[in-house]
Amino acid sequence: MGSAIPDKPRPCADSNGAFPETHWSLVLRAGLGEATDGARALNALCRSYWPPLYAFLRRQGHAPHDAEDLVQGFLGRVLERADFASVGPEKGRFRTFLLVSLRNHVLQQTERQNAQKRGGGQTHVSVHTDGAEALCGVDLSATSPELAYDRQWFRTVLSKAMARLAQEYRARGKDLLFEALAPHLDGAARGDYLSVGARLGMAEGTVAVSVHRLRLRLQELIRSEIMHTVASPEQADEEMQYLMEVWSR
Repeated sequence: MGSAIPDKPRPCADSNGAFPETHWSLVLRAGLGEATDGARALNALCRSYWPPLYAFLRRQGHAPHDAEDLVQGFLGRVLERADFASVGPEKGRFRTFLLVSLRNHVLQQTERQNAQKRGGGQTHVSVHTDGAEALCGVDLSATSPELAYDRQWFRTVLSKAMARLAQEYRARGKDLLFEALAPHLDGAARGDYLSVGARLGMAEGTVAVSVHRLRLRLQELIRSEIMHTVASPEQADEEMQYLMEVWSR
């Protein structure tokens, strides 16, 4: 994302200065019966963050259908067992917890066993392989499965933040403005503000200010998404900084 992300993350807190309840912090403190808020939060996290798991397995050398089976089997097991008793400080981030757990799952399962279990009574998390291949293709060239995983993690965060940003503009009836400005969020096309302004009936300087505001809002939404995957404001700031570094590699 380049300049769309600040060099120094701002502290993560709500308007009252307190770290808000997030999906992952709710999971960690809740009893995870089927109907609990924690269970629902875990389900939402798993459905959002399967692409990095798929990218990791593909970069490890698993074929698309085998990676799909492994991810589905693994997430079904996570959602059914909901066993977080062993989640300590080193696994405080959902990103870290998922990768450690996936590695353990792959070690314990053969590809044949996973294929037999697919859809066999487990909680099912839909993984669409064609979409995953499109999302993860670039990451398959990463230097390691871990880097592919982390890059795809940030790409997932960014995609969710961009979807929220687009929805905000749509709700204000500014779809065309968002579509015109969004390609400029990474700062790569600054010299084209004049033509954008001509198309929108805006001065070049007004376009520049509008892009700046859009970029700031995207930063806030990226941070908001990251906060859902950590358990403390310190982890949120560290995670933001780490993912920025991963994205720039």
